[in-house]
Amino acid sequence: MTKKLNGAIILIVAVTLLAVIVGVVGGMRGGGDIDRFAPDNFAELRQPHGLDATTAHGQVSVEHIRHMSDYLYNRFPFSYKEMFAAEWIVEELLAMGYTWEHIEVQEFAFADVDFFPVPMHGASEIPDSVLMDSMALMMPIYFLLDETPFVNFNTRASRQSQNVILTIPGQSENTIIVGAHYDSVLYPGASDNASGTALLLESAQRMKTIDNYYTIVYVFFGAEEAGLIGVTYYVNSLTEQDHDNLLFMLNADVLLEGPDLFYMGGYYRDGQSGSNHITETWDEVARDVNAQLDVNLMPWPEGVFGPSDQLAFLPHGHTAMFMIGLDALQYWHDGATLEYMLGMARVLHSPRDDFHYINENWPGKMEQNMMVFSVFLEELLLAEYAVHTN
Repeated sequence: MTKKLNGAIILIVAVTLLAVIVGVVGGMRGGGDIDRFAPDNFAELRQPHGLDATTAHGQVSVEHIRHMSDYLYNRFPFSYKEMFAAEWIVEELLAMGYTWEHIEVQEFAFADVDFFPVPMHGASEIPDSVLMDSMALMMPIYFLLDETPFVNFNTRASRQSQNVILTIPGQSENTIIVGAHYDSVLYPGASDNASGTALLLESAQRMKTIDNYYTIVYVFFGAEEAGLIGVTYYVNSLTEQDHDNLLFMLNADVLLEGPDLFYMGGYYRDGQSGSNHITETWDEVARDVNAQLDVNLMPWPEGVFGPSDQLAFLPHGHTAMFMIGLDALQYWHDGATLEYMLGMARVLHSPRDDFHYINENWPGKMEQNMMVFSVFLEELLLAEYAVHTN
């Protein structure tokens, strides 16, 4: 009986693996989706969210989070639901009054991506022994992209994902990239990462009426949950001139996990997070916002090595910031790692990462977090930065 049972289990496992492998191999060949991002498909514009000088910061963001959580949940990488979310982002940008001269949809397949080594905190050099190829982050999820005997991931026929890019020209060619991923795991993804997506959308709507000095590029990244694939493709697409013009990158991810608001900024230097004139300006901006709003935005330079999209910019020498909201103070102590604190998460990567659950269990937290991050982001974009090397 035991031998028969073991044999049956082995057979089931073998069939499952075969189904997954066949699906993945088929997926890597690509397929034929209709061009959903042709401008003609966006001829009918929706009404933009009401926003004027009296609209509280964060208010529009909260409405965007509600919409994504309720109607665009389960935005799994390379899925149709992720594509629908990208279409919605484009619709929102067009509704704000941006045109296709400002908007680009950058489509990519898994096979298009050249992976990069990820700097790890504490590494004095960048040898293979202290770096983690981003493919290692991605493979466990990618091998479940297609239908299996147990789960339907609603994978696109083309096995493509996409980045949505909005460029707002400024007086200067020096560029600030503001990024957030809009995909999710198999849950509503209110905090991870409708929150970051919503922050960018509100910021883009506010900056439309502001005379910005720096050129601002908002990038809504796809396929982050599959191993930073969208941001990797985007960074690899940048020209040498793009890299030269890039002042810094800001990344917003998981803004609602808790009430403690962190900004994690720096650049990769000898295994540590280096500081420079840019990070010093960020500290000044944070102090001003804290005083203005009576809040506590906290710096944590080592957190810039946290597992999110800003990582792809560090190997190129760029200064970057990771904005995140955690329930961290009760776990905060010298030497605490970001991974340790994320291990204490209460909604991350779970069915609880839902707009209504968060609102009911922590009333007011969503409005507070989004208000603070919205003001902080706007002040970061409008600050003056000396332009010179690290």
